[in-house]
Amino acid sequence: MKTSATLLFCCIALASCGQSGSDTTASSAAIVASSAAAETSSVQATNDAAFTGANSRLIGRFDTAETGKAQFTWPGSAIEFTFEGSNASINLQSAERVRFEVNVDGEKKTLWVDANETRYPLATDLAPGKHTIRLTRVSESSAGVTALTSDPQTDGQLLAAPQAPDRQLLVIGDSITAGYGVEGDSAECKYSLDTSTQQLTYAALAAQKLDADLQAIAWSGIGAWRSYGEETPTSPTILTRYQRTLATDENSRWDVTQYQPDAIIINIGTNDFWQGSVTEEYRHGMSQLITQVQTDYAGKPVYVMVSPMLSGDARSSQTEILSSLTNDNIHLLDAGKIEAEDGLGCDYHPNLTTQQRLADAVGERLAKDLGWQ
Repeated sequence: MKTSATLLFCCIALASCGQSGSDTTASSAAIVASSAAAETSSVQATNDAAFTGANSRLIGRFDTAETGKAQFTWPGSAIEFTFEGSNASINLQSAERVRFEVNVDGEKKTLWVDANETRYPLATDLAPGKHTIRLTRVSESSAGVTALTSDPQTDGQLLAAPQAPDRQLLVIGDSITAGYGVEGDSAECKYSLDTSTQQLTYAALAAQKLDADLQAIAWSGIGAWRSYGEETPTSPTILTRYQRTLATDENSRWDVTQYQPDAIIINIGTNDFWQGSVTEEYRHGMSQLITQVQTDYAGKPVYVMVSPMLSGDARSSQTEILSSLTNDNIHLLDAGKIEAEDGLGCDYHPNLTTQQRLADAVGERLAKDLGWQ
């Protein structure tokens, strides 16, 4: 079976995913230095702070089994809170260096979290009054486990937790859904924490437009049957990782009753096709994944998405297989593919132009089907 140049370079790109925790650049070092300097700000905190979850909203999958701690790995996992005051901080513990986004009243900035436990300022010297902050992990699970080890600390008062939106989405995917290289300026740049963020993916952008919470279960290089670089499966498939609270912990199990999405999107297949035809194996793997999702979320619509990184025979084959799995509650979703005029992100991945175009198509389809006008 013929594969396109796009597919070939997609596969090369995914080979570097396991190195995600090792990137250090001059620009990011400057941000870390800036964050360290801000540690001396006037934010007030107690020495015996511990995470309780009071007056905060958690978005995504968190393991709170250990008292005083909320552990998480999946990109897009977030904590949101509202407070009265001028300054806010929080204690974070991380196994490796991880990138976060801090959204303060709609204004966004990057926060780098290092491999230790540290108190991080999230906002300083704000105008006195009511403020809302969302802290979101944008790096992939391969960058290691991070944990909230305190509730938000402020110089004023935590208010009631922000109300969750009425709409919920679950998206299951690979590097495309994780945001691999989305901020890169060409196909030549390699994987970096600096150029990869889940917050600029089609999934996150569509959820924002639809005013929906998003649970993103995304792992670069993964497939329904095999991962990139494998002749036969050896690594955990997406079915295995999808069932975990912490993506890297084989003993971790997610309680599906904690989050009931209105719709589920499955964008898996790019890596199954990394080296030619895998028709029956891919069909079987996707069928198993869909069955598990339908068991977990009975009656909820499932959308199986054609990969925007496949073209030629590979794209045709995936589309045929996905079409054969559809029924009244399982729908084919083809939001398009990378076009030449879009440009490319790192290692031939979708850049922001492509991701935004995909988001528009996905958002329009969901709004129509679900009545989210």
